[in-house]
Amino acid sequence: MTETDQTPLLILQNWFSPAFPIGAFSYSSGLETAIHRGDVDGRASLASWLTISMLHGTAFTDAVFLGAAMADEDVNDLCLALCAGAERHRETTELGAAFISVMRQTQAITLPSGLAYPVAIGMAARQLNLQPQPVLAAFVQAVCMNQISVAVRTVPIGQIDGQSCLLSLAPVIQQAATRAMATKVDAVGSFAPGADLCAFEHETATQRIYRT
Repeated sequence: MTETDQTPLLILQNWFSPAFPIGAFSYSSGLETAIHRGDVDGRASLASWLTISMLHGTAFTDAVFLGAAMADEDVNDLCLALCAGAERHRETTELGAAFISVMRQTQAITLPSGLAYPVAIGMAARQLNLQPQPVLAAFVQAVCMNQISVAVRTVPIGQIDGQSCLLSLAPVIQQAATRAMATKVDAVGSFAPGADLCAFEHETATQRIYRT
């Protein structure tokens, strides 16, 4: 690889690193409720939760909208409209605003305000001429890594179980990215009612660690 060839990889590693300052670690997307209810209580149930999210839930729909934004489609309103609940809407808009701020201050990339997080990523990736497949795969993997981090701290499961879970999901991550690339926006949809109900329940939880 030449130095230029490595630049897209370095960009993606930066964007989806835990050190990237958008505060993604403070959101659980309803997983905190699932843990408290006992629905996710170990490595196997966590892998099942993440598989459903990647193939049928919000991780998948977000990947579709990210890819559409990279193709210069106007999808932000629809992405926000399909948010299940107030917390889900707040999560994606707050992460989007933080991402936009970092892009403006560090990479001189100007994006409009009010973007959903995956749409903001897609628009920035388009400006940098990144390829869709690696961006989508990195995004879906980042969703998994953040959720696994929640489980490691909250179930809790061990760091080794967390890494083993992530490695076991590599084929699902690739499948989700490929499906997202092939899915048109007018056909987008999700079916993960358990996760959506957990997100709704979290809105009224009195004891909680994560913001969603």
